[in-house]
Amino acid sequence: MYGCVLLVAALMGYRSFIGATDVGLPDLTWPGVAVLLAGSAIAAATVRPWGGRVLSRALSVGAWGVAVLALVGSCMVLLNLIQLVLTGTVTDRQGDSDWVSFAERLCLAVLGVLFVATALSHARRTAGVCPRCGRAHPPQESDRWYPTPHAAPSVVRRIAYVGGCAWLPYLILHALGAAGVPGIEPNGFRPTWYMLLAGVCGIGLAVFLLLGLVRPWGMVFPRWTLGLAGRRVPRFLPLTPVWVVAPTLAVYGTASGILAGAGLLGDDLFGIGGAASLAFGGYGWALAIAAVSYQLRTRPLCVSTGTAAP
Repeated sequence: MYGCVLLVAALMGYRSFIGATDVGLPDLTWPGVAVLLAGSAIAAATVRPWGGRVLSRALSVGAWGVAVLALVGSCMVLLNLIQLVLTGTVTDRQGDSDWVSFAERLCLAVLGVLFVATALSHARRTAGVCPRCGRAHPPQESDRWYPTPHAAPSVVRRIAYVGGCAWLPYLILHALGAAGVPGIEPNGFRPTWYMLLAGVCGIGLAVFLLLGLVRPWGMVFPRWTLGLAGRRVPRFLPLTPVWVVAPTLAVYGTASGILAGAGLLGDDLFGIGGAASLAFGGYGWALAIAAVSYQLRTRPLCVSTGTAAP
C-alpha cells in the first residue's frame, strides 16, 4: 500500500522522499518505490506456496534488507516527535512545515518492525524451529516459560556502562556554558541552570533505561516498585521506547561526528558539537546492543502443558 501511494505521488511529480534532499542526499523517491514494491513481493513470498520456488536465503536477505532500509529511513522520527511535543508542529531544516516527511518516517518505522518480524518468522520456519521461541521442540508443546532474572554478559554490561558515561563530556561542557565560561556554547548562547537540570533529569532517565536492559531488575520489577514487586516486566515495556530512541541517536551521533571530523558541519569535533556526537552516538549504539541482549535473554521458552519449567 505504501509503495503504491508513493508510486502515484512520484508519477505526479512528488520528490524529496523522507526529506532526503533537505539533508543533502539525492532524491530517493523512485528508489523508495522500488524497495517498497519489491519488499511487498518478498513479504508475500515468505508465506505463500509459490514462495517455495524462491531460494530461502534470497528471501531472508531481501526481508532483512528492506527492514534495515526502512529503519534507517525512519531514524529521524524521534527528533520529529520531540519537536512535535515541544512546539506542536514539525518543520524541516529551513523551518518550513514538514508533515509529509514526518508521516513517511512514521510509516517506515512501522514497516521496519513488520519486516523484522517477517524475516524472523521466515528464518525460523525454514530452519524447522518454533516460530515463537526460535527453538526446536515437538509441536504439541504450547505453554511458555520465561527465564529467571539474570544480568547481561559482562561484555554487554561494560558497553552499557561506557554508553552511560558517554554523556559526561556533554553535560560538563553545558555546565561550563551555564557557569558563563566563554567559547563553550555556539553563537554566545548561555543555557540556564533550569535547562541544565532538565537535561540532567532526561539523561538520568535515559541511563536508567539502559541499565534496566542489562541488570536483573529489568526483567522482574524490584522491591521498590510498590504494587508491582516480583512481577515479570512485559518485554514491550522497555523495548518499545528503546527501538524508537536507539536508531535515531546512533545514526545521528555517528553521522554528525563523521561530518564534523571531515569539516563539513562547521562544528568543532572537540567542542560541544563533538561532545553531542559522542553522547548521542555512544549512548545510541550501547542502547541497541543492550536491547538485543535483553531480547535474547528474555525470550520465552515453549514447554509442554503441565511440565515443570526448566
